[in-house]
Amino acid sequence: MKKNYPVREDEFLSEESVDILCEPAIARPRKESIGKYVNLLNDTGFKHVFGREANKDIIIAFLNEIIPDRHILDIEHLRNEQIPLRINSKKSVYDLYCKTDDGSKIIVELQNDPQKHFVDRAIYYSTFPVQAQVERGDKEYTLCPIYVVSILNFTLPELEEEKRVLSTFRLKEINTGKVLSNKYTFVFIELGKFNKQLHQLDQNNILECFYYCLKHISKLQERPLELQQEIMARLFEAAQVAAMQPEELEKYISTMVTERDIRNYISYAQEKGRAEGRDEGLAEGEVIGETKGIHKTARNMKAKGISVEMIIECTGLSAEEIGSL
Repeated sequence: MKKNYPVREDEFLSEESVDILCEPAIARPRKESIGKYVNLLNDTGFKHVFGREANKDIIIAFLNEIIPDRHILDIEHLRNEQIPLRINSKKSVYDLYCKTDDGSKIIVELQNDPQKHFVDRAIYYSTFPVQAQVERGDKEYTLCPIYVVSILNFTLPELEEEKRVLSTFRLKEINTGKVLSNKYTFVFIELGKFNKQLHQLDQNNILECFYYCLKHISKLQERPLELQQEIMARLFEAAQVAAMQPEELEKYISTMVTERDIRNYISYAQEKGRAEGRDEGLAEGEVIGETKGIHKTARNMKAKGISVEMIIECTGLSAEEIGSL
């Protein structure tokens, strides 16, 4: 008898489910295997630590490190769902959206897996706070500064030749480099480029400590001696799984399973597609086969009720391509 997904904690997906999902059998992790600290590269874990009112000091310290031209004293968390002006346009849901004490708007986006056109996505996200500042009848277009901070657990193709982890972009004149406006800032943090081990950290560089925790805190059992700064103590305190409410913990476990499973779906589909291409003996067969595998996975994800936004994020397909499947 076919079992509905998700499965129980002590069982595996059946062969029939495997065929439907286009992946090898996967076991759901037990609660005790989650670890002492949350995974900060998981949406729920990230919001649990950085998106709570009680932890404002942590996100403020982080933002002050990556936006040095502003000294943020306080923030106000804003609604993260943004509705477009046009009915048929795509809405956006930020991981974190806040307003600083000086009126600046900051969008923080977390992306764990590579995604096509991520820079375009960041630009699109930035348009919502721009539109919200100008109301009908306004004769002046005085804007508050807008920052889009993207935390990426990979390397952007556009910046793959750059070695720095943090890159900041503004509107500049191409020839002179003169900044046209400081009202529009994009910050990309590419954790895929941060490979320092614990003993290599500069303990006076708080940003390095944040990078390390973003990547590794869920694998630790105690706070290391190298991370004894006061703000790191707050981060470890806030990141304890034991501090989660039961409903939040269940959501965290569920999203951990979903993210891992979807990555497996995609990886399996790509490998299967490349194998099919090689069997066909075509020079371009691997690419063709991989594309077919991605399309098949997207169809299966739609059949399982996974949101179009999640399918786009995981497969890189457009909404139009997914709609036509």
